[in-house]
Amino acid sequence: MSKRNDPVARARGRKAAPVKKPFPLGFVLGSATLAALLIGILVYAVQNQGIGDHSSLKYAESQVDGLKSTFQHYKRDHVEGLVDYPNQDDTPPVGGKHNAVAQSCQGYTEPIANEHAVHSLEHGAVWITYNPDKVSKADIATLTADLEGSPFRLLSPYPGLKSPISLQAWGEQVFVDKASDKRIKTFLKYFTQGPQDLENGSACQGTTATGPVVTPTAAPSPTASK
Repeated sequence: MSKRNDPVARARGRKAAPVKKPFPLGFVLGSATLAALLIGILVYAVQNQGIGDHSSLKYAESQVDGLKSTFQHYKRDHVEGLVDYPNQDDTPPVGGKHNAVAQSCQGYTEPIANEHAVHSLEHGAVWITYNPDKVSKADIATLTADLEGSPFRLLSPYPGLKSPISLQAWGEQVFVDKASDKRIKTFLKYFTQGPQDLENGSACQGTTATGPVVTPTAAPSPTASK
């Protein structure tokens, strides 16, 4: 019998029909999920770069609940006279133009000029302020004790302050209701000469005057000789 007429031979000569493989939907979905996860991790790492470094600004900021962080490129020019800081009627400034003379870091019983205090912040100081109408003598004593151990802390009343107490560093600020609030010591720990310090090594010394900044009076012109 010829191969042509032999059914077995004909079957052997035929090519097998291709088998259709199912679409790998599970693999595609798994790959997409993994890619999204990796992208999310990368974005988180970029946004939180430095949090693992305990000396970084990001880490310091992550330690204080309710922190208002506006660390940015504030102008650091030295100017004479008053500076119009935003919301200064009820909120101490945390950066910007300031007087050429820093405020000496110590406790004050009278308000001090924003312009001098901001210069101290530039040197890595923490400025503790309180509303004299909202705190007790015991609170003030507690805050005064917080100045001990560092020459880079200053304390002063701030009439009109919207909260009983606030703490300021350059670009960093927190408002609290009580002198016993644990965030005070945490803020002092991380921002006294902390990573926000723009002039590391500069002393927190200068004027001890209280009250508004004084604009120097121009010297009189010399009298022409006769």
